[in-house]
Amino acid sequence: MKILEGIPNILYKYRDYTNDFNRRTLFDFELFLSSTSMFNDPYEGSIPFEYDQEDLTIENIFLKMRKMAMKKYSEWDEAQIHDYCFKNQRNEFLKDDAHIERVNQKNREDIDKIFGILSLTKQPLNYLMWSHYGNSHNGICLGFDATILYKVVGGTISPVVYNTEMPKMKLFGDINDFHLKQLSTKSDIWTYEEEYRIVKSFAAKQTISYPKEMLKEVYLGCKLPFQEKLKIIDFIKDKGIDCRIYELSLNKKVFKLDSSNIY
Repeated sequence: MKILEGIPNILYKYRDYTNDFNRRTLFDFELFLSSTSMFNDPYEGSIPFEYDQEDLTIENIFLKMRKMAMKKYSEWDEAQIHDYCFKNQRNEFLKDDAHIERVNQKNREDIDKIFGILSLTKQPLNYLMWSHYGNSHNGICLGFDATILYKVVGGTISPVVYNTEMPKMKLFGDINDFHLKQLSTKSDIWTYEEEYRIVKSFAAKQTISYPKEMLKEVYLGCKLPFQEKLKIIDFIKDKGIDCRIYELSLNKKVFKLDSSNIY
């Protein structure tokens, strides 16, 4: 499948095992598509809707106004369209801070209501990921078959781009393409997450069931209680899930996690 070209065969989801909602990812075979307001990064869905300044020439702005008028007021004749374009060009609303802020506010609200996001990673042994998303190593990490995952969820799938600068909207660019850029670009301080995202329109806060065949690996945090490890192993066995289970431990010579295949 060309869409999955360059995507790892298995993508991982860290879960806080003490959280009943998170436990459903394993025990109820459920995935939850978050809205942007639920993430811990305040820039999620809030990257400003800003045009590339190099595009804002007099000629380009007039053409942009004309395109907008023809779409919004299809019943207008050419004289009305030209009058509209000249009037808005004089107002310079594409450079007006108040107008831009109103657009950004509407953009933030639309993104939060419309787009469902599933965050994943390619690395199940990331020490910081276990600390931040695996309840300080008391949690679990689930590995999913990427091909089945994409077929089940749909939408678009891509690696997150880490950068120091925010993406700019092209004056004649497609708004949907820009939304995807907004949702797949993060500050480079998050590089350690090695994140891959599935973004799906009209799926914010949606729960999706997945087949047990999609689950390929389960990693048990090094601080997960022994009795809880046994419960997970028994669950995998009872459901007849064909997946591997790994138990994590702290390496005794260097600062890293070791994994042992226990099932």
